[in-house]
Amino acid sequence: MDRGRTFKLALFDLDGTLTKEKSAWEYIHRRLGVWNGYAEKFQEAFLRGQITYDRFCQLDAEIWKGMKVAELERILREIPLYDGIDDFLGYLRSKGIKMGIISSGLSFLADWIAQRYAFDYAVANELGAEDGVLNGEIKINVHYDRKGEWVQDAQRKFNLRKEEVLAVGDSPGDIVMFQMVGLAIAFNSLSPQLDSLATLSIRSMDLRDLIPPLIPYLGPPED
Repeated sequence: MDRGRTFKLALFDLDGTLTKEKSAWEYIHRRLGVWNGYAEKFQEAFLRGQITYDRFCQLDAEIWKGMKVAELERILREIPLYDGIDDFLGYLRSKGIKMGIISSGLSFLADWIAQRYAFDYAVANELGAEDGVLNGEIKINVHYDRKGEWVQDAQRKFNLRKEEVLAVGDSPGDIVMFQMVGLAIAFNSLSPQLDSLATLSIRSMDLRDLIPPLIPYLGPPED
């Protein structure tokens, strides 16, 4: 517990941390009926080390070639967010904390969430499009296990030290992020290693449940 410390930035993973779905990529594939027996094979090949992360993402993006951006955005906006998101982000904002998203998911979703909830920073992977239609290309900005470079970028952007930054995540891809901040919160963690690095580890379907354990670090909610 450290009430003397001032936190100025909260960095969030997106898929599985702010959204109930663990992967926006998989959600889209399932909605389009191309996951079972098809897109899932790319994930399996990546997990076995048979293809690189870049190739894995490229194969996924190629499946959606020719799809209208508007249709993709419509599907992404179906993804349910955790209950209590407004209250939890409002609590952080009331403490003067800026907020950022570092996601190895899709920028179409990250940018929408960032705009909807007034985030100050967002980075994710960008699908290529021409004239409102996906072209099968992708720009990999955030590798699943290289979020550290973006933590550094955010720290530079806001001129902050490690001790002034907190992070919230759920997966092994957030391990490096947790190692680079002053307060790490595992939310519905999928990784024992992530739990071991976390200052707080909480399981809930409501982001408001993060507020009470954060009070010793950030102070009580405003009346």
